Amino acid sequence: MLHTTAAFFHYRSAIVFRATLLSLALAATSFSAAAQQPERESPLRGQEWYEAQLSELAEVLGGSHYLRILCAGRGDQRWRDAMRGVIQRERRHEATLVEGFNRGYRNEETRFPTCDASAEQTEAELRARGLRVSQALSARYGDR
Repeated sequence: MLHTTAAFFHYRSAIVFRATLLSLALAATSFSAAAQQPERESPLRGQEWYEAQLSELAEVLGGSHYLRILCAGRGDQRWRDAMRGVIQRERRHEATLVEGFNRGYRNEETRFPTCDASAEQTEAELRARGLRVSQALSARYGDR
């Protein structure tokens, strides 16, 4: 069966939406259990962890944006638009987000001067990494 790009994006959007809902549901159900147990702290705590995750997400979006326009053309602004949404939600971290986005863009620009199978694979890997980061942020700070 031949899959069109439009069908893939529709399917991907549905999966991202369901994954976000699942993450929120799991966070809500584990809230009472977490209140009873001391939380295991990551090496970075609180605000530092949050800012590091935002920076990583921005870098992933920047790299994905470069690879997307490299392979699909300049008209595809999907990841730049996603970055704009993150910036609108996190205005106080705008400088960090813009810096991370530009760093990710430049890193992939250096690695991939032309679109090939490796560039397409890297974009898929970045999308998966971005999904993991966004789910971690959503699970920990979903109501921010």
